[in-house]
Amino acid sequence: MIIGVSVITLNGEKELTRVESWEDIETRPGFDPNLNPVDHELDSIIGSYLFAEKIRCGLSSCRTLHGRGYLVATKDGRLTNIGKDCGRAYFGVDFETMSQQFDRDIAAKENRERLWTFSSKVDQNSRSIADIRKGEHGPRGADWVHKRSRPLVTMNQGCPDLVVWRVRELLKTGSTEVLVQREATEEETRRAEALEGRRLPRPHYVEESAGRIANLDALQRGNDLRQILVIDLAAKLKDFAALNIDTMTHAELNTWAKWIATVDMQLTKARESVRSGLGLLRPENLEPLFSILSRSEDFTAFSLFLETLK
Repeated sequence: MIIGVSVITLNGEKELTRVESWEDIETRPGFDPNLNPVDHELDSIIGSYLFAEKIRCGLSSCRTLHGRGYLVATKDGRLTNIGKDCGRAYFGVDFETMSQQFDRDIAAKENRERLWTFSSKVDQNSRSIADIRKGEHGPRGADWVHKRSRPLVTMNQGCPDLVVWRVRELLKTGSTEVLVQREATEEETRRAEALEGRRLPRPHYVEESAGRIANLDALQRGNDLRQILVIDLAAKLKDFAALNIDTMTHAELNTWAKWIATVDMQLTKARESVRSGLGLLRPENLEPLFSILSRSEDFTAFSLFLETLK
């Protein structure tokens, strides 16, 4: 008995069959665990396997231990198991060609299975996107977060230019602390001179923190909610729903299989970005940015922006 079988896959004419135990293979009619390749001609590769523990090659002239290999059929109806290296060594170019085509066929059928399974969840995923956009736990969802956060990083959208520049700078440096410069007192200047061992010009300036802004990561390009939900997910879902899975090429199957593997991760990312955005867009969280403003019109504009967040 083989312990720890990971995968045994048989390639049927229209679909793949997964076999649960190696005993099911050994008891198949014509199975020969000690096949002499000199006496038999290779006909086809009918399956593959991947074991946690190694088994012996079914060729009598090999018997090498391996954990990954193929199930092959001979032209006179025999079956046996062989590894890729010994298959190439004993059956030559025919085996190489067959194994490559077999691997492509298996990959294509597995991808089709994944796509058909995913196709049954298109409506569910579309509902999830809609819920995230409108707000899963209240009236403020991804659409609100995206709309209200744009003025913080886009000129002439409601926030003073100084605020936009400072937010962009914080995003670039990865800092969350709003630093402001002020004229140092004479005592502070003398302490700075003592530390540096030289006389400093007057006036001398020092930087101090006006506070920290939480959840600035919500503004990073990778967390753009419109990009994630509208472009990367909703538009792609619409394209996917219009496809005929059965007629896809290998390249198309690979491309779409890779994409559907990212959908759950993207939905999770969108939810996290919404939570982060809601944390960012609390008026009290953004109030430290008042400290960088000096003009009354900028102060008024930023106050009006914060009012839209209440």
